[in-house]
Amino acid sequence: MATEDTHGNAHDNAHDNAHGNAHGNDGADRLPELETMLAMFRGLVESAPDAMVVVGTDGRIRLVNHQVEEMFGYQREELVGQLVETLVPPHFRAHHPELRGGYFAEPRARPMGAGLELYAMRRDGTEIPVEISLSPVQTRDGLVVSAAIRDATERRRQLEQLRRQRDEILELSTPVIEVWDKVLVLPIIGTLDSNRAARLTEALLEKIATSQAEVVILDISGVPTIDTLVAQHLLKTVQAATLMGALSIMSGVRPETAQAIVHLGIDFGQLRSRNTLRDALQLALRTLRERAGSAAATMSSFGGPLQTGTEEP
Repeated sequence: MATEDTHGNAHDNAHDNAHGNAHGNDGADRLPELETMLAMFRGLVESAPDAMVVVGTDGRIRLVNHQVEEMFGYQREELVGQLVETLVPPHFRAHHPELRGGYFAEPRARPMGAGLELYAMRRDGTEIPVEISLSPVQTRDGLVVSAAIRDATERRRQLEQLRRQRDEILELSTPVIEVWDKVLVLPIIGTLDSNRAARLTEALLEKIATSQAEVVILDISGVPTIDTLVAQHLLKTVQAATLMGALSIMSGVRPETAQAIVHLGIDFGQLRSRNTLRDALQLALRTLRERAGSAAATMSSFGGPLQTGTEEP
């Protein structure tokens, strides 16, 4: 029995030692591999074209690259170990830890604040518009998030320039022309969508107010098709002009346009229309004469110009 026990214990000890050594060797063998992967990750972060900030679940910065130093004016030694809120403008800091915690609760690669204008703060306190992409990375020390930060100053400047150019083109495409005293012409060319219709109406009302116009001619000869949406925009423009005391005349009504309006069942009320701009101008001038005659008749019915109440000797 003793011989069997001794033999069994020796066998078990040999097996355990061999098993333990095998596991120990596996761990030792994997260390160079982990070190290589870590070095590769650091190299990728350092060589990235964007500013890269790696943050742990505690919110502290673990790693930054050279682009961060260039963009924010810090030395990397000043940032590593600090809370990432160091780079967040003061008026956004209060809610940032909550947002950060929400991301770590559901980590996935995505842009930060999609649809929002994001800002970061430099060392000197100045703020810059940025675009940020977030990517979770699992390391041997736990989960970290890699934030790629890009300065959006130039892109936003270009977008603003495009907006201004678009607004200028819209203004040129909807000019309000004073062709006669108290007569305005609004030539409409191309498709009329909601944004353009709103600018068109705004420009027309401003011109009516400044010129004291009494007649407005809407020339639609340049509108390719009349559908329900276009007709509704025109009707709203006419109604707005009426509220300003101006009579509206529609010109450039082609036979197919008239048929389309009738087919859609659109009622333009008392809106007058003419085939050509020339006919519309003639109607506008005649309307002005009629209004002037009516005003003169009204004055005459009250005994001429207003009197002061005392007769001259």
